[in-house]
Amino acid sequence: ANPPRPPLPAHPTRSSAASLIRQRRSGQRFDPRHSLPKADFYRLLDALLPRPQVPWSSQATPSRIHLLLFVLRVDGLASGLYLLPRTASASVELPQALQPSDQRFAQQQAVRAFDPDCPAHLGLIQLAPLGLQELQRLARSLSCHQDIASTSAFSLGMLGEFETATEYGHGYRELLREAGLIGQVLYLEAEAAGVRGTGIGCFFDDPVHQLFGLADSRYQSVYHFTVGLPVTDSRIETGPPYPQRQKAAP
Repeated sequence: ANPPRPPLPAHPTRSSAASLIRQRRSGQRFDPRHSLPKADFYRLLDALLPRPQVPWSSQATPSRIHLLLFVLRVDGLASGLYLLPRTASASVELPQALQPSDQRFAQQQAVRAFDPDCPAHLGLIQLAPLGLQELQRLARSLSCHQDIASTSAFSLGMLGEFETATEYGHGYRELLREAGLIGQVLYLEAEAAGVRGTGIGCFFDDPVHQLFGLADSRYQSVYHFTVGLPVTDSRIETGPPYPQRQKAAP
């Protein structure tokens, strides 16, 4: 069983949930000059931990997705590969399952061990620090060579407990639903932090597994996502929904 987590603190944003939902968009491009404040990064990750409240209380099955993070531009945090196990069992089993042939994760450590600002209950693990240039190359290539995975503040892969979830044949749908919940929380938390998210449906799952040293089908890549400061494309116009129903101004 997962130990109880402290309640998620109220978000400091003054925006209402309704306004965030209405304004939420996918970023088309990101500004690589922008760095995400560390407090916002930790808040985003904290919101992704399952708690006995919406949206996680809507799940029909236990949480089985964990996050492989490409931390690119977060103030005060070294760029590199990180891991966010979302359950107590995964925090023990998953780091042991990641065994790349080059032993690049041999010095993995809890972020809390070197950064007291990291919430103790978060369980964030630094797998390996990497230079920004190498990390950008990896993040971009694994997400079908899309720039949005490398010019953002961070991108991630959602890693599902594939064998456990699919033991009875229907669990893959639940993995996808859980990935959808995680994505929607990322979208709204990003908007609340003044940045923007984008789902990445095109990625190379086998190279992801190879990079992180996953040798069997116990864990499988399910979806990717990225968060950063959007670059607005002035050619894209946004209008009100159902404009023909809008009342003429007096």
